[in-house]
Amino acid sequence: MKPVQCAIVDDEPIARQILEEFISQDDRLQVAGTYKNAKEALKGIAERPVDLLFLDINMPGLTGFQFLKTIPHPPAVIFTTAYREYALEGFEANAIDYLLKPISLERFLLAVNKALKFLQPVPEIQPAISTTDNADFFFVKADGGLVKIFFDEIQYIEALKEYVRIVTKDRQVITYHTLSGLEEKLPAGKFYRVHRSYIVNIAAISSIEGFVVRIGKNELPISRNERDAFVALVASGRIISKE
Repeated sequence: MKPVQCAIVDDEPIARQILEEFISQDDRLQVAGTYKNAKEALKGIAERPVDLLFLDINMPGLTGFQFLKTIPHPPAVIFTTAYREYALEGFEANAIDYLLKPISLERFLLAVNKALKFLQPVPEIQPAISTTDNADFFFVKADGGLVKIFFDEIQYIEALKEYVRIVTKDRQVITYHTLSGLEEKLPAGKFYRVHRSYIVNIAAISSIEGFVVRIGKNELPISRNERDAFVALVASGRIISKE
């Protein structure tokens, strides 16, 4: 996913510097321009349009509100100001958020998360696609297409918030999916969900020590609720379903 292009418009050098530093710490964002007044910003944004604008309100010449009205197709806006009394007017201008100076990194990130939800709506989770009920593989959407995954090649699967990472001996595939949804597609008894964030291929296990399962060079946690049943299953050598 390409970084969201951002512009900073603020007459205070230290304010521009802080916002630029915050943006540089977030891989989802990229600074496309910094401007000390509305005149500079009008020219800069016309030459290099942006998706998100961090806009000071109280500036010499045009205020942030006045400046916003001059842009034919304004980007998403997060207002920044030292004056709390502008808050209501800021939200009436359909701003994503309103940051009161001095701006903390935590508050900045909250505003950015709101902006990204607006700019990049989360797509509906797409299910894994199996060719037939008896197939030894399935397809997942990744890398702009469909990627074929053989069950026997999987070492483990890790939850990454809205995504999952499927790890094989040779590669890693990240796809937009839930771990629970993908678990339903796996052959019963051959895989075990050892933790809320991990499913392992029992055949790929190197060893189990305490609450850690080793698969190759990887050490994965085992939840306390699952350890006894999991160890008993592996020790028995039987292929059975968890259900």
